[in-house]
Amino acid sequence: MAKRWIAIAATAALVPTLLSACGSGNNNGNASPSGSASASESTKPVNITILQYAPEMTDAINKLAADYKKSHPNVTITATIHQDDYPTLLKSRINSGDIPDIFMTGAYNENKTYQDYVYDLTNEPFMKNIVDTALPGVTLDGKLTGFPLVLQAHSFVYNKKLFADAGITELPKTFAQLEDAAKKLQAKGVIPFANGYKEWWVLEQTFTQELASMGGDYPKTFEELADGTKKLSDIPEAMNIFKLLDLTTKYGNSKPLETDLNSQVALFAEGKAAIMHQGTWVEDSVRKLNPEIDMGFLAGPVGDDASKAGLMVDSNIVWRVNKDSKNLQEVLKFLDWMTTSDEGKSFIPVGTKQISTVKDAPFPDAQLSKETQTFLQSGVTYPWVKGYWPDGFEQKVGEILQKYVSGSASEKAVKAELDKTYKTLVNAAD
Repeated sequence: MAKRWIAIAATAALVPTLLSACGSGNNNGNASPSGSASASESTKPVNITILQYAPEMTDAINKLAADYKKSHPNVTITATIHQDDYPTLLKSRINSGDIPDIFMTGAYNENKTYQDYVYDLTNEPFMKNIVDTALPGVTLDGKLTGFPLVLQAHSFVYNKKLFADAGITELPKTFAQLEDAAKKLQAKGVIPFANGYKEWWVLEQTFTQELASMGGDYPKTFEELADGTKKLSDIPEAMNIFKLLDLTTKYGNSKPLETDLNSQVALFAEGKAAIMHQGTWVEDSVRKLNPEIDMGFLAGPVGDDASKAGLMVDSNIVWRVNKDSKNLQEVLKFLDWMTTSDEGKSFIPVGTKQISTVKDAPFPDAQLSKETQTFLQSGVTYPWVKGYWPDGFEQKVGEILQKYVSGSASEKAVKAELDKTYKTLVNAAD
């Protein structure tokens, strides 16, 4: 558990380094020797396969693949993007031996989950192009087990114009203030909350924000959860999730469990709804529907204490390299290019409008990323504490909370299932 604490505690130090490392994007334009050799010497057709979630990256990955092919005409990059039940799909692919060359996972605890299948990147020169403070999240037993892609933030995203039109002059930081804002928005004919609860991960992230607000000694708390001396239902901040879900569904769109990410984003972007729980990754999708929208992050309310309202910030998306890939050397050349070429460095900040972990990458011209920077400089932020969870709980917690939203399970029953599931998964990991 101590190793996990080192990784997550480093998140606080991660941000200033990342922000200072993101420059104007200017560089000498020289690729590494290995990248240059790839373009000039290799003519054998190669197909690099990528399996990942994050559908908001689709256009950016397509452009990335096209840019890479211009300088490496023999290489085709084929990306499969799958959002629903992704962890199950990935593990099924691994168990069947059908492992892609690159696959996406979370960081921290997933280093251990996939350690037997990933290539050790510790001695790869291109890893020196990743800011040092992004590396703890992919480090296991002193080895670099993955390629960290992005710094992300999530909380409630709000439409500033709709808030102003409704006369909301002070941003809500408590549940009571959030409900008051919802009533004002509703009075203007606006749906207060766009709830994309068909996506289990939206509920998981909403829950994580409540849980993280407990603060204090995270490693001690999760050690107690692991050894059974404490249960999730014993943490009052975490159990505030039920009040929050009651509030968002009372003032939210109809059929939230049938509302996926695309529908949620559309409700928000089209001005039909004023608030959605989402992250920096959705800005590009929102602006494709409404380029002029003025939006920002709320310090997410977590109860009655306004001082605890904050933003969730972490580097938790990782590309992992299949150690048995028949295209291993080509994959390594590709990752080198990702960290040395203008096109590669622009993938995250320009293509996805998020903050890159690559040194000297440009800073994104994106409102939510800029607001993240402001929070980091002068607001309340929390790490994505799911890095402490046992494997599998991330998806389970969202699915269990879907039962509460549907009305098929009571608060008491959901609390009991959360506790039981957490304990079961901890035991399975032993």
